Amino acid sequence: MMTKQNPDLKKFLVRLGVTVAAVVLVMYLAKVWFVDQRLARLPSQGSTSGQVDTSFPESQQQAGTVQIISWQDAAKHYGEYSTVEGTIVATHNSGKACFLNFHPDYKRYFTAVIFASAFSLFPANPENYYYGKKFRVSGNIKEYKGKPEVILNDPSQIEILK
Repeated sequence: MMTKQNPDLKKFLVRLGVTVAAVVLVMYLAKVWFVDQRLARLPSQGSTSGQVDTSFPESQQQAGTVQIISWQDAAKHYGEYSTVEGTIVATHNSGKACFLNFHPDYKRYFTAVIFASAFSLFPANPENYYYGKKFRVSGNIKEYKGKPEVILNDPSQIEILK
């Protein structure tokens, strides 16, 4: 029987234990910070079409809860699912996100944002396609850097008005 343990084996087991603990901690924090928050935002009744699309929780709404508001009033509706109406007067595509601004002072007023991960779902060059058009965007109004915005994950969130 061996009475003396290998010191390299001890180091390996300690490192393995620390690594496993770190991985478990990261997975737990990811679940708490991201998964649970996204699930909490999902509406309980699903979308108005009767189908639940969990890939874009921002584009979902509860039946009968949509209200049409002016872009000037968007800041009064943080945390609400609303339809915001206005004309796009300024745009910018950084390559990571496309910003559709309802006022030239984009740092203070309502903006609709399309992230690069959703670019393929929208018309090519959305900054040019939507510029100058009057339309309605639907989604959860969030505060970002002191101003209201809606994240557009799907073209169904945009209705171009004539």
